[in-house]
Amino acid sequence: MMSNEMANDAGLLREYLVECEELLQQLDQDLVALESAPASADLLNRIFRAVHTIKGTSGFMGFTPIVGLAHHAEDVLNLLRKGERKFTRRVMDLLLRSLDNFRHMMRDVRAGGLQTYALEDLFSALKALAQGQPEPDRPRLGEIMVVQNVINHQELSASLAEASQSVPPKKLGEVLVEKQLATENQVKEALDRQAGAPGARDSARTLRVDVAKIDDLVNLVGELVLERNRLLQLSRDFSAQAIPAEKFEAALTHSAARLSFITGELQTASLKTRMVPIDMVFRKFPRLVRDIARNLGKDVELLISGEHTELDKTVVEEIGDPLVHLVRNALDHAIEPAAVRLARGKPAAGVIRLSAQQEGEYIVISVSDDGAGIDPQRIVRKALEKGLVTEERLRSMTPQEILDLIFLPGFSTVEKVSDLSGRGVGMDVVRTNLKKLNGVATLESAVGVGTTVTLRLPLTLAILPALLVRVAEETYVLPLHSVVETLRVRPIEVHRIEDREVLRVRDSVIPLVRLRERFRLQQTQDGDGKGFLCVVIVVVGQRRIGLIVDQLLGQEETVIKPLDGSVGHIPGLAGATIGGDGRVRLILDPTAIARNRDEVHA
Repeated sequence: MMSNEMANDAGLLREYLVECEELLQQLDQDLVALESAPASADLLNRIFRAVHTIKGTSGFMGFTPIVGLAHHAEDVLNLLRKGERKFTRRVMDLLLRSLDNFRHMMRDVRAGGLQTYALEDLFSALKALAQGQPEPDRPRLGEIMVVQNVINHQELSASLAEASQSVPPKKLGEVLVEKQLATENQVKEALDRQAGAPGARDSARTLRVDVAKIDDLVNLVGELVLERNRLLQLSRDFSAQAIPAEKFEAALTHSAARLSFITGELQTASLKTRMVPIDMVFRKFPRLVRDIARNLGKDVELLISGEHTELDKTVVEEIGDPLVHLVRNALDHAIEPAAVRLARGKPAAGVIRLSAQQEGEYIVISVSDDGAGIDPQRIVRKALEKGLVTEERLRSMTPQEILDLIFLPGFSTVEKVSDLSGRGVGMDVVRTNLKKLNGVATLESAVGVGTTVTLRLPLTLAILPALLVRVAEETYVLPLHSVVETLRVRPIEVHRIEDREVLRVRDSVIPLVRLRERFRLQQTQDGDGKGFLCVVIVVVGQRRIGLIVDQLLGQEETVIKPLDGSVGHIPGLAGATIGGDGRVRLILDPTAIARNRDEVHA
């Protein structure tokens, strides 16, 4: 249906999609805010202008279905602006449904063309609102499945009647599956949409960059060109023996230093062009929290801070799914129902806090709630029941290590699986996605007080500050963000507890891993040749382990590259890089090394 010649102009289409997607993100945030402040003229005007802009640009591009939906939504918004229509939950639901359909159609445009959409039901509902007709009372799940052409109106009415007459009453989704009118996946998809779950993420190929950042980049490239010319002139002078050796050495040293400085600045400036505010992710959550809380019958307030913190675009794109899992878990089985909260002396409304802040070269994102907290004894019972850990291993675990069991695959303390959580995959997904980003997740919880999950991520994935270490004849790379400290100790200081090597560091007992044994390297013994062992203490979650290496080679900034698929999965390795000598260096994964150590001794 993209027959209009404007839609065939690739550049124009790209600009259209970028503008509309920004407007839709803003609409999502503004619509949820409007529910808390329905009388806000500023919000209503901003929402109306956004829909009007989408309508105008879509008409220019020839996208008739989008224009039609925008027109009906615009009519309702215009009445709200004028005070001729009362703002109700039904109005909000239909406006949010319109937003969901806008997104769906934009994805189709990006994928190649608009399709045929069953929007008659939504158009009729919006038109009825615009004409002042009374609002019908119909479950939203059924509406969604009708819009998706999964069922028709007659099937919906019959299924609703059967669900209400069942003893005990059944959910609509159960009846639809039992009558084979819908599959479990179709019901789950509709529930996700009802809960406001972010849709399939398109990989955006465009990025809006501040002109000042581009100017800095161009200026530095100019400096680089001048230094290149200087080096070329030095090379010509040296070849023609037109410069004394001592002056050439001084000039070359100065030029090399200057080149190093410009390269560093250029690296920083180029990375800044990829930096975007994390608000691109955060702005989705007011809608998500609003819809899920409503579905669960809970009153929940979402507090967001640090939304202007910037980090690499790739990190922003990948962090969305872990945050969705964490917020869903908090809503589903962390925040208690109002009656329970009041009985415990808490406010009826629960609070979820989503925050971000920069700490050096890293960004720290936290999701916290004031809910029921996590009972360690319940974790112990479930871990034993599922065979995830032995009783012997549990006896030697710290309270924090017990809490960290939640991140194991298949772990869940929820007695009843819900549509939102309790399948034992959420927290494992969080840890897996964080690992891809060279990040770590930590968990703190107090029974009756609440839970906080903290994600610590590098600002960018392009450059990895690293510590180089030698083991046997190999050089390995350790991500510097995992390194706490380095020590030189005598072998006599290493002790054994339950057949495990440990090292006492001040008031802590640190478990040890010999990398030579871990990677089966041929060498008779560990050490630096002077009777000392080199130990690198790394942090994994809130645990610390010591890695025994032969020599510390210093720090270096390096570029991480994933291992080729033909190499296969090698536990303990996160990727590879190329050193200044041209040789490949393997990058270690402290989390996997620690996990492997636990599995070996479990």
